[in-house]
Amino acid sequence: MQRVFFIILIFVFSCETVVELDIPPHDPLLVVNGIIETDSVASIFISNSLGAFDQGEIKSIDDANVFLYENGSLVGEMFPDLGNIDTINLTEDYWWNYVGSAPIYIYKSDIIPKDDFTYSIEVNHPDYQSVFAETTIPSSLELTDLEIIDNTDGSDSIFYNATLKLSFLDNSSQNNYYRIRLYLETEGEDWNEDETDYEIVEKTYPLVLYSNDPSLSQGIPWDGYTFSGRTALFNDGMFNGQQKDISFDLEYKISQLQNGDELFLQLTSFSEEGYNYFNSRELNLDGFGGPFGSEPVPIFSNIENGIGVFGSGNSTYFPINP
Repeated sequence: MQRVFFIILIFVFSCETVVELDIPPHDPLLVVNGIIETDSVASIFISNSLGAFDQGEIKSIDDANVFLYENGSLVGEMFPDLGNIDTINLTEDYWWNYVGSAPIYIYKSDIIPKDDFTYSIEVNHPDYQSVFAETTIPSSLELTDLEIIDNTDGSDSIFYNATLKLSFLDNSSQNNYYRIRLYLETEGEDWNEDETDYEIVEKTYPLVLYSNDPSLSQGIPWDGYTFSGRTALFNDGMFNGQQKDISFDLEYKISQLQNGDELFLQLTSFSEEGYNYFNSRELNLDGFGGPFGSEPVPIFSNIENGIGVFGSGNSTYFPINP
């Protein structure tokens, strides 16, 4: 018996309906961004917010009145550094991405933040609602142990060329937030100022770290590791008041350090505001970078009546001698 199969094509015709949305106008807010640390003067970046459908670009604001307080007492006013246009930090750690070609001015003070002191800022501008924010500088950290092991002889790690191990004591009287980075300082070629030839310059960049430590963010396993990245960000929720022992593997060959190359560890203790800001950024990067994607995470803000972050960190640097 012969069977005949029929393919039926169904064409669906539809019409378009135009829906007009009544979107309320956006009231611009002051945007303040800054993570103050104990190794440099206090500095912040100030700009304005834009609505989702607003035309134009975000611009640096250079005529705001910014007051800095230390433990509740006014210590001075912060002024924009009009003679030094800063275009670097905006794509680094402390600032939101900046899009546009307008000059960028950083407000600075002569105050270098101190351990365990509380700092607050008040920003006033005639075109915007005044904003306020506060942060407390974390205590400095000391390591109880630090070593780096060369694995090229087959010991310890079977995957990567070196293992970094460190230990420190966590303060049980408060919630603590940490960041670990391992930097390589080396020499390399770069264009000179007039871009006519190469010159030898010092370059510093963080190395990629790999770990299975449960305190670190648990991503999709990669080559046997649940964490990989140049920035290890974590809190003391799993070891409050105890000694934290943590290790990382890395691909860099310690035995191939060139003359003049240096390795150093940056161990940073963050305020809660600083940690929440960086953690929300990392969650966004992980979500959009993953194979399945995820819903975007709102970037943390602690600016009253505005947008942005005013947090603090306390970094200690430790040279590593293989």
